[in-house]
Amino acid sequence: MSAAKFIQSNYKSILKDPLEGIYVEYASEDNIFEWNIWMEGPTQTPYEGGVFNLRMFFPDDFPSNPPKLVFKSEFWHPNVYPDGKVCISILHPPGEDEMSGELASERWLPTQSVSSILLSVQSMLCDPNMYSPANTDAMVQCRDHNKEYLKRCKEVSLKGRASLPSSIKIPHPDTDRIEHQKQIEKARGYDLKCSMDIDMFDDVGDGEEIIYDDDDEIN
Repeated sequence: MSAAKFIQSNYKSILKDPLEGIYVEYASEDNIFEWNIWMEGPTQTPYEGGVFNLRMFFPDDFPSNPPKLVFKSEFWHPNVYPDGKVCISILHPPGEDEMSGELASERWLPTQSVSSILLSVQSMLCDPNMYSPANTDAMVQCRDHNKEYLKRCKEVSLKGRASLPSSIKIPHPDTDRIEHQKQIEKARGYDLKCSMDIDMFDDVGDGEEIIYDDDDEIN
């Protein structure tokens, strides 16, 4: 199965079973290898009340290797690099890493899904890994000057929510059954469309280079 079909399968799965507080869409209809994501800050965390924009970039050998996930909204967290790249074990390539001490079971596995990644990010917001920081300044502030850290998290949360387009409706299937049913109907419509145009993506992921806009490139 090509990378494109795996990506479409993950997308369809999220449409059918949306995640609480997370909205996903293709960044553009002609490039399913890049997703636009809006995520609410979990309750009882410094990010409660916030909404953040992220981009997910899939490699052409997905799911053999994981996608990359980047906060496009301003963000402040020990496990998010200053440029927005998310650093959690599930986004690291398969196999053990002697340098970090991560076990293969903690890193990306081809059997995992996009939903697993997004749930891991929500978990990261609730419980940062202070022992392996991507942003040392955020880690030190969180540890030694927690009041200032919480204030900054609140500031970026308010900025993120203010940037949410009015057209984006973040799903809350845990509390809104009607909304969940609408997502199921949307997924059924996607199934029909997918069956009509999936061939146009079949060759993508079999060695063809994916081109991103300059402002979306990540290292």
